[in-house]
Amino acid sequence: MAWCDVIQGRPALPALLGAELEPYPYISGYGLLRRMTQLGRLMGVELTALGIRNRVTSDALTATQRPGAPKAGLLHALGLRATRVGDYWSPEVWSPLRTGRVLERHNFPLRDCPLCAAHGYHCALFQLPFIDHCPWHATKLHTGCPQCGRTRWARFHPDLRLGRCDCGYNAFDVRTASIDMWHFPAAEVDAWASRYLYWAAEERKSRLLVVPAPYSNWMPGYAALARQSLELKAMLETAKPTAELEEFSDAGEDPPEGEFWGWSLLGGERPLTFVPLPATMHAKLAQATQDAIAAFPADTPTPLELANMNGLEEGQTLKQNLANRPECLIAPHGLSSDKSTWLNLSAVDPTAACFCGELLDRVISGLEVRNDGCSRSLQAARSHALDGIAGRRHVARALEAILARAYTQGLETVLRSIVAAGKSSKCQRWSLPTAEIVIENDVIRSVRVCWTATRPPSARRIVDTSAPISPATKTKTGSTPSATRPRTRNRPARRAGKMRQKK
Repeated sequence: MAWCDVIQGRPALPALLGAELEPYPYISGYGLLRRMTQLGRLMGVELTALGIRNRVTSDALTATQRPGAPKAGLLHALGLRATRVGDYWSPEVWSPLRTGRVLERHNFPLRDCPLCAAHGYHCALFQLPFIDHCPWHATKLHTGCPQCGRTRWARFHPDLRLGRCDCGYNAFDVRTASIDMWHFPAAEVDAWASRYLYWAAEERKSRLLVVPAPYSNWMPGYAALARQSLELKAMLETAKPTAELEEFSDAGEDPPEGEFWGWSLLGGERPLTFVPLPATMHAKLAQATQDAIAAFPADTPTPLELANMNGLEEGQTLKQNLANRPECLIAPHGLSSDKSTWLNLSAVDPTAACFCGELLDRVISGLEVRNDGCSRSLQAARSHALDGIAGRRHVARALEAILARAYTQGLETVLRSIVAAGKSSKCQRWSLPTAEIVIENDVIRSVRVCWTATRPPSARRIVDTSAPISPATKTKTGSTPSATRPRTRNRPARRAGKMRQKK
């Protein structure tokens, strides 16, 4: 679709100075606001009429991306509700992966091309992390101010203009954005964007993104997964950073029915203590134990409480004790009679454990598995739906890799809290998973998992014994502590007066 088709139905004349559309194909809502506030010097009342309120704290980029009152109000005020201009304000339509609108949930720094910013132009495409350079100017996209280096956000300056840094830097040029606005490479932008949008729409039919919900630093993983497309590499031709990627697409048979029952317990509404996993996980968890122990120095002694709980030798090092018995920490159940591997989730990274449940839900929703009408719990519904999906073996292998890594990270954290008396280590390795599911003709063709290095969560050693109470602060059960009980100095005197009256 050409830009002239997108803006069809617009007013004959722009509603405000700076709202010109013809020279700027696929300009974002933030770009329009930046041009209008810079050229027209809009006042607060005028911005309110455009649907923009709370200008001191609101992010103009996020407000115009998400469906809501600000976006609808701006389109209505500019007479663009009959056009498709607002459809391209969200980065979701530019993404080659179906993201489930997660790109609109968080506020991200503004990414700008300095040559486009001179016109006031901004495109939602710039906000995607795998776009490093402006496609038509070939200049690097910046998130920091060129003058002071501070990260820039799409917030209003105190003078109600957008795009101006607090240090005074302003890439906007009045002459470039008004008299020379037709010098903008509109034909190149229109041709490139039309081709890219068609490709991205075709990619979204088969590619699903899964991100860890509580975090917002999954963007590097999303960028690495998006860069796996050969078409994208040909379009951008920019340097691609390396990332730790695992792809599961081997040939073989799918797991039997009921194999996903244990996996379906992860990421539920109620956190579990123990979960039954397939027997194949036992060897992977034993290897994960050895990987966690390998992060410690060879002479690390075995903590007394680990020795007592797991029957280890007190005089030996941690590596010596677990060299031949790496499965002892998977207790108390280990392998059961029904060939299940019972895992204690207290030593598992909770974010990655919840991510496994999110991965299952994304597979079910992406394949649009219909409900058969039976009333089931969340876990039973997940397991039943997955049993009928072709290619589910790739999901099973991905879940095993994710949980093994989560167990390695969580176990290392627990061991460090014991060995170092609760002090967290800055040298601990920690990775955040992001996944892509590739679907073709209702069959899962592959699952890609990207691991992004991040900071480990803060861990605090929980001590079972309570802190001693000094004799001066001891109080009886049910009484008010002396520090908070109101003081009644004159009570004995009042009682003496009452006794004299009775006499």
